[in-house]
Amino acid sequence: MFIRPTRRFQLILIKPSHYDDDGYLIRWWRSMTPSNSLAAVYGCAVDSAERRVLGPDVDFDIDPVDETNTRVNVPAIVARLRRHDNFGLVALVGV
Repeated sequence: MFIRPTRRFQLILIKPSHYDDDGYLIRWWRSMTPSNSLAAVYGCAVDSAERRVLGPDVDFDIDPVDETNTRVNVPAIVARLRRHDNFGLVALVGV
């Protein structure tokens, strides 16, 4: 029996940047070992969505954000969560 999803869980994964003591964003020119924590957590989230860990009537919307190259729009995230009855999670990854 197929149950049509009636709720959408909003999962926003944010990999924050690093800032110096003066508050400026640190941008790396070269890095020996890039962090793959965002990709790893994203993969776990996709697996959880496919296995329907929150129930058969829940779909996932997963949005990975790397602050190194994308601006985090906090008001848009808050509005998105409100549109979905605050059914979601904002996670800082690789902190």
